[in-house]
Amino acid sequence: MPSPVVPSLLIDVRGLRYRYADGTLALDGVDFQLHGGECVALLGANGSGKTTFALHLNGLLNACDGRVTAFGVELSSKTSSADLNHVRARLGLVFQDADEQLFLPTVLEDVAFGPANLGFAPEEARQRAIRALQKVGLDSARDKAPYHLSAGEKRRAALAGVLAMEPDVLVLDEPTTSLDPPGHRDLVHLLRGLPQTKLLVTHDIDFACALATRAVFFERGKVAGQGPVAEVVERFGWTRS
Repeated sequence: MPSPVVPSLLIDVRGLRYRYADGTLALDGVDFQLHGGECVALLGANGSGKTTFALHLNGLLNACDGRVTAFGVELSSKTSSADLNHVRARLGLVFQDADEQLFLPTVLEDVAFGPANLGFAPEEARQRAIRALQKVGLDSARDKAPYHLSAGEKRRAALAGVLAMEPDVLVLDEPTTSLDPPGHRDLVHLLRGLPQTKLLVTHDIDFACALATRAVFFERGKVAGQGPVAEVVERFGWTRS
């Protein structure tokens, strides 16, 4: 009998501590692992450390103590630009505010920006952008100005900008913020159809239950518990939205 296939370890975090310049201890000894094929929800109250944690995974923040390893690269202030680019090409981060990722005159230019920044030729970047917009159902909006998009369309355009880089991991920070019920359903359907490993920073319990294979609960900068989403929600007394 062949041995079972063990999912690859993509992210390995050990003892992560981070303190902001004002002295606030945002992360206090976080351990976490993400394997290929998972969809993990990060749950917890505002200020519990979820977004701060996510920003460490592609080197936007550097640990004060502990270790963050992504795709075999240890991330720190000493990580080379080449290694950072390697990690950021493989891990795509979609910010909570889509306007932070949409700043060029047209949607197509915005979505092509990521692959162009990775060094792809203009036509290849454009083709990647077109494919990504088709995946998120925004191909017809490619020539629109981003500010003409609805909140849900902006969310999908920001996601397309990350998908155009063809990452292995998607990290989405509060992806259902400002979405109406149809937009919420569309996003769940879209994410279910994407092959990438996913990390969802969210307060939306219905969203987490619909997609995640497990949940990790943050509390005061620590991982207070983890397991199946429904069990974690019940254990920490959270209610569905």
